Amino acid sequence: MNENAVSSLKRTSRHAGGGHQAGVTLIEALVALVVMSFGMIALVSLMGNLRFGADLAKQRGEAMRLAQAELETLRSYSLLTSADPSVVTFDDSDVALDSIKNSTRVVTPETSNTTFTVTRTVDPVKVDELVVAKSVRVMVTWTDRTGVDGSASKKGAPQSVTLDTLISRVDPSFSGSLGINAPDGGTRQPGARHPAIPVSAKDLGDKRSAFRPSDLGSTVWVFNNLTGVIVSTCSLAPSSELTASTLVGTCADEFAYLLSGSVRFSYTSPANPTLPEGSAMPLDLAIRQGFYVTPRVDATTRIAKKTPTGDLIWDTVTVQEPPFPADAAASAPAFTYVALPLHTCIDDAPSTTPTTQTVVNYNCIVRPDSVSKRWSGKLDLTGITIGMTSSEYRVCRYSADYNGNGTEYTKTGDYVIDNYEHPAVYSNVAGSLVRQNFLVIKGNVSCPTAPAVDSSARVFVDYSTKHHQP
Repeated sequence: MNENAVSSLKRTSRHAGGGHQAGVTLIEALVALVVMSFGMIALVSLMGNLRFGADLAKQRGEAMRLAQAELETLRSYSLLTSADPSVVTFDDSDVALDSIKNSTRVVTPETSNTTFTVTRTVDPVKVDELVVAKSVRVMVTWTDRTGVDGSASKKGAPQSVTLDTLISRVDPSFSGSLGINAPDGGTRQPGARHPAIPVSAKDLGDKRSAFRPSDLGSTVWVFNNLTGVIVSTCSLAPSSELTASTLVGTCADEFAYLLSGSVRFSYTSPANPTLPEGSAMPLDLAIRQGFYVTPRVDATTRIAKKTPTGDLIWDTVTVQEPPFPADAAASAPAFTYVALPLHTCIDDAPSTTPTTQTVVNYNCIVRPDSVSKRWSGKLDLTGITIGMTSSEYRVCRYSADYNGNGTEYTKTGDYVIDNYEHPAVYSNVAGSLVRQNFLVIKGNVSCPTAPAVDSSARVFVDYSTKHHQP
Protein backbone atom coordinates (compact mmCIF):
# COMPACT_ATOMS: atom_id res chain seq x y z
CA MET A 1 0.00 0.00 0.00
CA ASN A 2 1.41 3.31 -0.99
CA GLU A 3 1.81 6.33 1.19
CA ASN A 4 -1.11 8.20 -0.40
CA ALA A 5 -3.57 5.40 0.41
CA VAL A 6 -2.42 5.18 4.02
CA SER A 7 -2.69 8.89 4.42
CA SER A 8 -6.24 8.81 2.99
CA LEU A 9 -7.35 6.11 5.45
CA LYS A 10 -5.96 8.02 8.43
CA ARG A 11 -7.81 11.14 7.36
CA THR A 12 -11.05 9.18 7.01
CA SER A 13 -10.65 7.58 10.47
CA ARG A 14 -10.03 10.90 12.13
CA HIS A 15 -13.05 12.45 10.46
CA ALA A 16 -15.41 9.65 11.55
CA GLY A 17 -14.49 9.73 15.26
CA GLY A 18 -14.05 13.40 15.82
CA GLY A 19 -17.76 14.66 15.65
CA HIS A 20 -21.01 14.10 17.84
CA GLN A 21 -23.12 11.04 17.01
CA ALA A 22 -26.89 11.52 16.19
CA GLY A 23 -29.79 9.34 17.81
CA VAL A 24 -29.54 6.81 20.70
CA THR A 25 -27.70 3.61 21.09
CA LEU A 26 -29.38 0.22 21.31
CA ILE A 27 -28.43 -0.13 25.00
CA GLU A 28 -30.12 3.14 25.92
CA ALA A 29 -33.33 2.09 24.17
CA LEU A 30 -33.38 -1.21 26.01
CA VAL A 31 -32.91 0.50 29.40
CA ALA A 32 -35.83 2.90 28.72
CA LEU A 33 -38.04 -0.01 27.72
CA VAL A 34 -37.26 -1.89 30.94
CA VAL A 35 -38.06 1.15 33.10
CA MET A 36 -41.34 1.70 31.27
CA SER A 37 -42.24 -1.95 31.70
CA PHE A 38 -41.85 -1.72 35.48
CA GLY A 39 -44.16 1.33 35.52
CA MET A 40 -46.81 -0.44 33.43
CA ILE A 41 -46.69 -3.45 35.71
CA ALA A 42 -47.26 -1.24 38.78
CA LEU A 43 -50.15 0.55 37.06
CA VAL A 44 -51.83 -2.72 36.10
CA SER A 45 -51.45 -3.97 39.68
CA LEU A 46 -52.97 -0.74 41.04
CA MET A 47 -55.99 -1.04 38.75
CA GLY A 48 -56.49 -4.61 39.88
CA ASN A 49 -56.38 -3.62 43.54
CA LEU A 50 -58.85 -0.81 42.96
CA ARG A 51 -61.25 -3.19 41.24
CA PHE A 52 -60.91 -5.73 44.02
CA GLY A 53 -61.47 -3.04 46.69
CA ALA A 54 -64.66 -1.83 45.02
CA ASP A 55 -65.88 -5.40 44.63
CA LEU A 56 -65.17 -6.20 48.28
CA ALA A 57 -66.89 -2.99 49.46
CA LYS A 58 -70.01 -3.93 47.49
CA GLN A 59 -70.03 -7.42 48.96
CA ARG A 60 -69.47 -6.15 52.49
CA GLY A 61 -72.37 -3.67 52.12
CA GLU A 62 -74.62 -6.46 50.86
CA ALA A 63 -73.60 -8.67 53.78
CA MET A 64 -74.35 -5.88 56.27
CA ARG A 65 -77.78 -5.39 54.71
CA LEU A 66 -78.55 -9.10 55.01
CA ALA A 67 -77.45 -9.17 58.68
CA GLN A 68 -79.50 -6.08 59.59
CA ALA A 69 -82.55 -7.43 57.75
CA GLU A 70 -82.25 -10.69 59.66
CA LEU A 71 -82.16 -8.91 63.03
CA GLU A 72 -85.03 -6.57 62.16
CA THR A 73 -87.16 -9.53 61.11
CA LEU A 74 -86.51 -11.22 64.44
CA ARG A 75 -87.15 -8.06 66.48
CA SER A 76 -90.54 -7.59 64.80
CA TYR A 77 -91.94 -10.87 66.08
CA SER A 78 -95.74 -10.87 66.21
CA LEU A 79 -96.25 -13.89 68.49
CA LEU A 80 -94.67 -15.13 71.69
CA THR A 81 -95.35 -18.76 70.87
CA SER A 82 -96.09 -20.45 67.55
CA ALA A 83 -98.42 -23.31 66.73
CA ASP A 84 -95.38 -25.42 65.88
CA PRO A 85 -92.30 -24.36 67.88
CA SER A 86 -90.13 -26.73 65.84
CA VAL A 87 -90.50 -24.48 62.79
CA VAL A 88 -87.53 -22.13 62.44
CA THR A 89 -88.40 -18.59 61.37
CA PHE A 90 -86.71 -17.28 58.22
CA ASP A 91 -89.05 -14.60 56.85
CA ASP A 92 -91.33 -11.90 58.26
CA SER A 93 -94.58 -13.88 58.13
CA ASP A 94 -95.95 -14.28 61.67
CA VAL A 95 -92.57 -14.41 63.37
CA ALA A 96 -92.82 -16.11 66.77
CA LEU A 97 -90.30 -15.56 69.55
CA ASP A 98 -90.01 -19.25 70.42
CA SER A 99 -89.21 -20.10 66.77
CA ILE A 100 -86.09 -17.92 66.81
CA LYS A 101 -83.44 -20.65 66.95
CA ASN A 102 -80.04 -21.57 65.53
CA SER A 103 -80.09 -21.72 61.75
CA THR A 104 -77.98 -21.50 58.60
CA ARG A 105 -79.12 -20.56 55.13
CA VAL A 106 -77.55 -19.60 51.80
CA VAL A 107 -78.57 -16.40 50.03
CA THR A 108 -77.62 -15.21 46.53
CA PRO A 109 -78.93 -11.69 45.89
CA GLU A 110 -79.96 -10.94 42.30
CA THR A 111 -77.40 -8.19 41.76
CA SER A 112 -74.55 -9.85 43.65
CA ASN A 113 -71.56 -11.71 42.19
CA THR A 114 -71.16 -14.06 45.15
CA THR A 115 -73.13 -16.27 47.52
CA PHE A 116 -73.63 -15.43 51.20
CA THR A 117 -74.12 -17.81 54.11
CA VAL A 118 -76.29 -16.38 56.93
CA THR A 119 -75.69 -18.14 60.25
CA ARG A 120 -77.85 -17.38 63.28
CA THR A 121 -76.73 -18.33 66.81
CA VAL A 122 -79.36 -18.00 69.55
CA ASP A 123 -78.85 -18.35 73.31
CA PRO A 124 -81.71 -17.95 75.83
CA VAL A 125 -81.34 -15.43 78.67
CA LYS A 126 -82.95 -16.87 81.80
CA VAL A 127 -83.97 -15.52 85.18
CA ASP A 128 -84.97 -18.25 87.64
CA GLU A 129 -85.32 -20.69 84.72
CA LEU A 130 -87.70 -18.33 82.95
CA VAL A 131 -86.63 -17.17 79.48
CA VAL A 132 -86.83 -13.36 79.57
CA ALA A 133 -84.87 -12.64 76.39
CA LYS A 134 -82.81 -14.20 73.63
CA SER A 135 -79.25 -13.28 72.74
CA VAL A 136 -78.86 -13.44 68.97
CA ARG A 137 -75.70 -13.32 66.85
CA VAL A 138 -75.99 -13.16 63.07
CA MET A 139 -72.86 -13.87 61.00
CA VAL A 140 -72.82 -13.44 57.24
CA THR A 141 -69.88 -15.11 55.47
CA TRP A 142 -68.79 -15.16 51.83
CA THR A 143 -65.69 -15.75 49.69
CA ASP A 144 -64.09 -12.88 47.83
CA ARG A 145 -62.10 -13.08 44.57
CA THR A 146 -58.60 -12.86 46.07
CA GLY A 147 -56.17 -14.97 44.06
CA VAL A 148 -58.64 -15.86 41.31
CA ASP A 149 -56.73 -16.07 37.99
CA GLY A 150 -59.25 -17.96 35.93
CA SER A 151 -58.42 -21.44 37.20
CA ALA A 152 -61.14 -23.25 39.12
CA SER A 153 -58.61 -24.76 41.51
CA LYS A 154 -57.84 -21.49 43.28
CA LYS A 155 -60.24 -20.07 45.89
CA GLY A 156 -60.68 -16.58 47.37
CA ALA A 157 -60.19 -15.45 50.96
CA PRO A 158 -63.09 -15.86 53.47
CA GLN A 159 -64.86 -12.67 54.66
CA SER A 160 -67.50 -12.13 57.35
CA VAL A 161 -69.77 -9.56 59.04
CA THR A 162 -71.15 -10.16 62.56
CA LEU A 163 -73.96 -8.37 64.41
CA ASP A 164 -75.26 -9.04 67.94
CA THR A 165 -78.52 -8.07 69.63
CA LEU A 166 -80.74 -8.92 72.60
CA ILE A 167 -84.43 -9.58 71.93
CA SER A 168 -86.59 -9.12 75.03
CA ARG A 169 -89.62 -11.29 75.66
CA VAL A 170 -92.33 -8.61 75.54
CA ASP A 171 -95.88 -9.21 74.39
CA PRO A 172 -96.19 -7.74 70.86
CA SER A 173 -99.63 -6.36 71.73
CA PHE A 174 -97.88 -3.63 73.72
CA SER A 175 -96.71 -2.13 70.44
CA GLY A 176 -100.23 -0.74 70.09
CA SER A 177 -99.44 1.71 72.89
CA LEU A 178 -97.33 3.66 70.40
CA GLY A 179 -100.57 4.82 68.81
CA ILE A 180 -101.87 6.41 72.05
CA ASN A 181 -101.17 10.10 72.51
CA ALA A 182 -99.04 10.92 75.52
CA PRO A 183 -100.86 12.86 78.27
CA ASP A 184 -100.33 16.61 78.32
CA GLY A 185 -97.53 17.75 80.58
CA GLY A 186 -95.45 14.61 80.33
CA THR A 187 -95.68 10.83 80.56
CA ARG A 188 -94.64 10.27 84.17
CA GLN A 189 -97.21 8.04 85.86
CA PRO A 190 -97.00 8.30 89.67
CA GLY A 191 -98.30 5.10 91.19
CA ALA A 192 -99.13 3.74 87.69
CA ARG A 193 -101.86 6.37 87.39
CA HIS A 194 -102.58 9.33 85.15
CA PRO A 195 -100.28 12.22 86.15
CA ALA A 196 -103.26 14.53 86.75
CA ILE A 197 -104.52 12.39 89.64
CA PRO A 198 -103.36 13.89 92.96
CA VAL A 199 -100.62 11.91 94.65
CA SER A 200 -102.66 11.84 97.87
CA ALA A 201 -105.59 10.10 96.12
CA LYS A 202 -106.27 6.60 97.48
CA ASP A 203 -105.98 3.80 94.93
CA LEU A 204 -109.11 1.68 95.28
CA GLY A 205 -107.53 -1.36 93.60
CA ASP A 206 -110.06 -1.48 90.76
CA LYS A 207 -108.39 0.98 88.36
CA ARG A 208 -109.96 3.89 90.24
CA SER A 209 -108.66 6.35 92.81
CA ALA A 210 -110.58 8.33 95.44
CA PHE A 211 -109.61 11.85 96.44
CA ARG A 212 -110.85 14.22 99.14
CA PRO A 213 -110.47 17.85 97.94
CA SER A 214 -110.78 18.90 101.59
CA ASP A 215 -109.99 16.90 104.71
CA LEU A 216 -112.77 18.75 106.54
CA GLY A 217 -115.54 17.95 104.07
CA SER A 218 -117.47 14.88 103.01
CA THR A 219 -116.90 15.36 99.26
CA VAL A 220 -115.02 12.60 97.48
CA TRP A 221 -114.06 12.55 93.79
CA VAL A 222 -113.33 9.22 92.11
CA PHE A 223 -110.88 9.19 89.18
CA ASN A 224 -110.30 6.76 86.36
CA ASN A 225 -106.64 5.79 86.79
CA LEU A 226 -105.99 5.60 83.05
CA THR A 227 -107.64 8.81 81.79
CA GLY A 228 -107.51 11.06 84.86
CA VAL A 229 -111.22 11.86 84.39
CA ILE A 230 -113.51 12.19 87.42
CA VAL A 231 -116.06 9.41 86.90
CA SER A 232 -118.14 9.80 90.06
CA THR A 233 -118.72 12.13 93.00
CA CYS A 234 -119.39 10.69 96.43
CA SER A 235 -120.30 11.83 99.93
CA LEU A 236 -118.49 10.14 102.79
CA ALA A 237 -117.90 11.32 106.35
CA PRO A 238 -114.37 12.70 106.90
CA SER A 239 -113.72 10.07 109.54
CA SER A 240 -114.52 7.17 107.20
CA GLU A 241 -111.76 5.31 105.41
CA LEU A 242 -111.66 5.58 101.64
CA THR A 243 -112.19 2.10 100.22
CA ALA A 244 -114.22 0.67 97.37
CA SER A 245 -116.62 -0.92 99.84
CA THR A 246 -117.24 2.20 101.95
CA LEU A 247 -118.06 4.21 98.81
CA VAL A 248 -120.75 1.79 97.66
CA GLY A 249 -124.12 3.53 97.62
CA THR A 250 -122.66 7.00 98.24
CA CYS A 251 -121.70 7.94 94.68
CA ALA A 252 -123.30 9.37 91.57
CA ASP A 253 -121.96 8.91 88.04
CA GLU A 254 -120.02 11.87 86.75
CA PHE A 255 -117.90 13.05 83.83
CA ALA A 256 -115.69 15.94 84.86
CA TYR A 257 -112.13 17.21 84.83
CA LEU A 258 -109.86 18.32 87.64
CA LEU A 259 -108.40 21.83 87.64
CA SER A 260 -105.90 22.26 90.48
CA GLY A 261 -102.94 24.28 91.64
CA SER A 262 -101.71 26.57 94.40
CA VAL A 263 -101.62 30.27 95.24
CA ARG A 264 -98.54 31.91 96.77
CA PHE A 265 -97.95 35.43 98.05
CA SER A 266 -95.09 37.94 97.81
CA TYR A 267 -95.43 41.52 99.07
CA THR A 268 -91.89 42.76 98.36
CA SER A 269 -90.84 45.07 95.54
CA PRO A 270 -89.83 43.49 93.27
CA ALA A 271 -91.87 40.39 94.03
CA ASN A 272 -90.06 37.11 94.58
CA PRO A 273 -91.49 34.31 92.39
CA THR A 274 -88.88 31.75 93.43
CA LEU A 275 -89.29 31.91 97.21
CA PRO A 276 -92.47 33.91 97.95
CA GLU A 277 -92.34 35.18 101.53
CA GLY A 278 -95.89 36.51 102.03
CA SER A 279 -98.61 35.03 104.22
CA ALA A 280 -101.86 33.71 102.76
CA MET A 281 -105.16 35.57 102.81
CA PRO A 282 -108.83 34.55 102.51
CA LEU A 283 -109.81 34.00 98.86
CA ASP A 284 -111.87 31.91 96.48
CA LEU A 285 -111.60 30.87 92.84
CA ALA A 286 -114.15 30.78 90.03
CA ILE A 287 -114.37 30.38 86.26
CA ARG A 288 -115.73 33.66 84.96
CA GLN A 289 -118.01 34.62 82.11
CA GLY A 290 -116.32 36.85 79.57
CA PHE A 291 -115.41 37.85 76.06
CA TYR A 292 -112.09 36.37 74.98
CA VAL A 293 -109.87 36.10 71.89
CA THR A 294 -108.23 32.68 71.57
CA PRO A 295 -106.38 30.74 68.86
CA ARG A 296 -108.51 28.23 67.00
CA VAL A 297 -107.86 24.57 67.77
CA ASP A 298 -108.49 21.52 65.62
CA ALA A 299 -110.26 18.28 66.46
CA THR A 300 -107.28 17.09 68.53
CA THR A 301 -107.27 20.36 70.55
CA ARG A 302 -104.02 21.34 68.84
CA ILE A 303 -103.69 24.96 67.79
CA ALA A 304 -104.71 25.30 64.15
CA LYS A 305 -102.89 27.61 61.76
CA LYS A 306 -103.68 29.11 58.39
CA THR A 307 -101.86 27.78 55.38
CA PRO A 308 -99.57 28.35 53.60
CA THR A 309 -98.42 31.41 55.56
CA GLY A 310 -98.64 29.70 58.94
CA ASP A 311 -100.48 32.58 60.60
CA LEU A 312 -102.70 31.88 63.58
CA ILE A 313 -106.45 31.79 63.26
CA TRP A 314 -107.93 33.91 66.05
CA ASP A 315 -111.52 33.41 67.20
CA THR A 316 -113.68 35.45 69.51
CA VAL A 317 -115.16 33.25 72.24
CA THR A 318 -117.95 34.40 74.52
CA VAL A 319 -118.31 32.33 77.66
CA GLN A 320 -121.72 32.81 79.25
CA GLU A 321 -124.65 30.96 80.67
CA PRO A 322 -127.29 29.91 78.09
CA PRO A 323 -129.39 30.88 76.23
CA PHE A 324 -127.26 32.09 73.34
CA PRO A 325 -128.27 34.54 70.60
CA ALA A 326 -130.37 33.10 67.77
CA ASP A 327 -127.58 33.59 65.21
CA ALA A 328 -124.84 32.10 67.39
CA ALA A 329 -124.42 28.95 65.30
CA ALA A 330 -124.15 30.89 62.04
CA SER A 331 -121.23 33.00 63.28
CA ALA A 332 -119.10 30.05 64.42
CA PRO A 333 -116.22 29.42 64.55
CA ALA A 334 -115.00 33.01 64.13
CA PHE A 335 -117.48 34.16 66.79
CA THR A 336 -118.30 31.32 69.15
CA TYR A 337 -120.57 31.10 72.16
CA VAL A 338 -119.78 28.46 74.75
CA ALA A 339 -121.58 27.66 77.96
CA LEU A 340 -120.00 28.62 81.25
CA PRO A 341 -119.00 25.22 82.64
CA LEU A 342 -120.59 24.01 85.84
CA HIS A 343 -117.84 23.87 88.39
CA THR A 344 -117.02 23.85 92.08
CA CYS A 345 -113.70 25.03 93.52
CA ILE A 346 -112.55 23.94 96.97
CA ASP A 347 -109.49 25.50 98.63
CA ASP A 348 -107.77 25.58 102.03
CA ALA A 349 -107.41 29.38 102.27
CA PRO A 350 -107.41 30.77 105.83
CA SER A 351 -110.62 32.33 107.09
CA THR A 352 -108.83 35.27 108.74
CA THR A 353 -105.56 37.16 108.68
CA PRO A 354 -102.83 37.42 109.82
CA THR A 355 -101.81 33.78 109.51
CA THR A 356 -98.67 31.70 109.33
CA GLN A 357 -100.00 29.88 106.27
CA THR A 358 -98.09 30.77 103.10
CA VAL A 359 -99.70 28.60 100.43
CA VAL A 360 -103.32 28.08 99.40
CA ASN A 361 -104.05 24.86 97.54
CA TYR A 362 -107.17 24.60 95.40
CA ASN A 363 -109.01 21.87 93.50
CA CYS A 364 -111.87 22.50 91.08
CA ILE A 365 -114.20 19.98 89.49
CA VAL A 366 -115.19 21.23 86.02
CA ARG A 367 -118.01 19.64 84.03
CA PRO A 368 -117.42 20.05 80.29
CA ASP A 369 -119.99 20.27 77.51
CA SER A 370 -121.90 17.00 77.36
CA VAL A 371 -121.37 16.60 73.61
CA SER A 372 -117.86 17.91 72.88
CA LYS A 373 -116.48 16.97 76.32
CA ARG A 374 -114.59 20.29 76.38
CA TRP A 375 -114.78 23.52 78.29
CA SER A 376 -113.45 27.07 77.91
CA GLY A 377 -113.16 30.00 80.27
CA LYS A 378 -110.90 32.04 82.55
CA LEU A 379 -110.09 31.00 86.11
CA ASP A 380 -109.86 34.05 88.41
CA LEU A 381 -109.18 34.66 92.08
CA THR A 382 -112.09 36.20 93.95
CA GLY A 383 -112.60 37.47 97.46
CA ILE A 384 -109.56 39.78 97.46
CA THR A 385 -109.25 43.45 96.51
CA ILE A 386 -107.93 43.53 92.96
CA GLY A 387 -106.30 46.71 91.67
CA MET A 388 -103.08 48.50 90.75
CA THR A 389 -102.34 50.52 93.89
CA SER A 390 -100.20 49.62 96.86
CA SER A 391 -103.28 48.95 98.97
CA GLU A 392 -104.68 46.51 96.39
CA TYR A 393 -103.43 43.26 94.92
CA ARG A 394 -102.33 42.08 91.51
CA VAL A 395 -102.65 38.42 90.47
CA CYS A 396 -99.93 36.81 88.36
CA ARG A 397 -99.96 33.31 87.00
CA TYR A 398 -96.94 31.03 86.78
CA SER A 399 -96.81 30.46 83.03
CA ALA A 400 -94.21 29.88 80.33
CA ASP A 401 -93.66 27.92 77.16
CA TYR A 402 -92.42 24.87 79.04
CA ASN A 403 -92.49 22.45 76.12
CA GLY A 404 -90.87 24.90 73.71
CA ASN A 405 -93.54 24.74 71.00
CA GLY A 406 -95.09 28.16 71.61
CA THR A 407 -92.46 30.16 69.77
CA GLU A 408 -94.28 29.50 66.51
CA TYR A 409 -97.62 30.68 67.94
CA THR A 410 -97.14 34.40 68.51
CA LYS A 411 -99.28 37.52 68.45
CA THR A 412 -97.95 40.97 69.40
CA GLY A 413 -94.79 39.34 70.69
CA ASP A 414 -96.48 37.13 73.30
CA TYR A 415 -96.66 33.38 73.50
CA VAL A 416 -99.77 31.37 72.77
CA ILE A 417 -99.31 28.30 74.93
CA ASP A 418 -101.00 25.01 75.66
CA ASN A 419 -103.75 24.69 78.24
CA TYR A 420 -101.57 22.80 80.72
CA GLU A 421 -99.00 25.63 80.60
CA HIS A 422 -101.52 27.95 82.31
CA PRO A 423 -102.72 30.43 79.66
CA ALA A 424 -104.77 33.51 80.52
CA VAL A 425 -107.86 31.84 79.02
CA TYR A 426 -108.43 28.12 78.73
CA SER A 427 -109.70 27.07 75.31
CA ASN A 428 -111.31 23.73 74.49
CA VAL A 429 -109.89 21.91 77.50
CA ALA A 430 -110.29 18.16 77.00
CA GLY A 431 -108.67 16.75 80.13
CA SER A 432 -107.65 17.38 83.71
CA LEU A 433 -105.13 20.14 84.41
CA VAL A 434 -102.75 20.39 87.36
CA ARG A 435 -100.07 22.81 88.57
CA GLN A 436 -102.07 25.87 87.51
CA ASN A 437 -100.34 28.13 90.02
CA PHE A 438 -100.80 31.82 90.92
CA LEU A 439 -98.75 34.50 92.69
CA VAL A 440 -100.48 37.37 94.53
CA ILE A 441 -98.40 40.57 94.79
CA LYS A 442 -98.94 44.24 95.57
CA GLY A 443 -101.01 46.11 92.98
CA ASN A 444 -98.30 48.65 92.19
CA VAL A 445 -95.66 45.99 91.51
CA SER A 446 -95.13 44.27 88.15
CA CYS A 447 -95.43 40.53 87.75
CA PRO A 448 -91.88 39.16 88.12
CA THR A 449 -89.96 37.33 85.44
CA ALA A 450 -87.31 34.66 85.84
CA PRO A 451 -84.67 33.03 83.63
CA ALA A 452 -85.71 30.15 81.40
CA VAL A 453 -84.50 26.64 82.07
CA ASP A 454 -80.78 26.37 81.27
CA SER A 455 -78.93 23.35 82.62
CA SER A 456 -75.55 24.86 81.78
CA ALA A 457 -76.37 27.78 84.09
CA ARG A 458 -77.85 25.37 86.68
CA VAL A 459 -81.38 26.76 86.16
CA PHE A 460 -83.73 23.80 86.25
CA VAL A 461 -87.13 25.44 86.97
CA ASP A 462 -88.77 28.35 85.15
CA TYR A 463 -90.44 30.63 87.71
CA SER A 464 -91.67 33.16 85.15
CA THR A 465 -95.05 34.79 85.75
CA LYS A 466 -97.55 36.64 83.56
CA HIS A 467 -100.07 39.31 84.48
CA HIS A 468 -103.51 37.79 85.10
CA GLN A 469 -105.69 40.22 87.11
CA PRO A 470 -106.87 42.96 86.98
